[in-house]
Amino acid sequence: MTAPDLSARYGTARQRRALPQWFWYALALVAVLVGGAFVFWVQADSSDEPTGRDVGFTLTSADEVSVTFEVSKRAEDTAVCAVKALNTSGAPVGWKEVAIGPYADENGNGISVQTVQFRVLGEATTATVDSCWKVN
Repeated sequence: MTAPDLSARYGTARQRRALPQWFWYALALVAVLVGGAFVFWVQADSSDEPTGRDVGFTLTSADEVSVTFEVSKRAEDTAVCAVKALNTSGAPVGWKEVAIGPYADENGNGISVQTVQFRVLGEATTATVDSCWKVN
């Protein structure tokens, strides 16, 4: 069969009409708005939550560890941070919750450095801040 016979038998393919230019502008605008709303949502959701950052740790004895960490929070908030010590396999061998009351440095920021000592049940190879949360 030749090409004219096939087109007579089955018909020709319909040509797709190009989308209008305004459609692409509207699609770009919607994408920018959705992206901006997502960034705003992420920033607004996490801005009030306190965060902890590890500074260092020291094994003071076989059954005690000292952890130094930095807490960032709003100056008027009270936060609690959970600090944990881990052994070589990553299992927790010590845990302590530390309350940090309202605090502001000379610039009015709620950033403070905390050092806490706590007992461990076994040999610890690392210690870290697990999480921080705001107290109501």
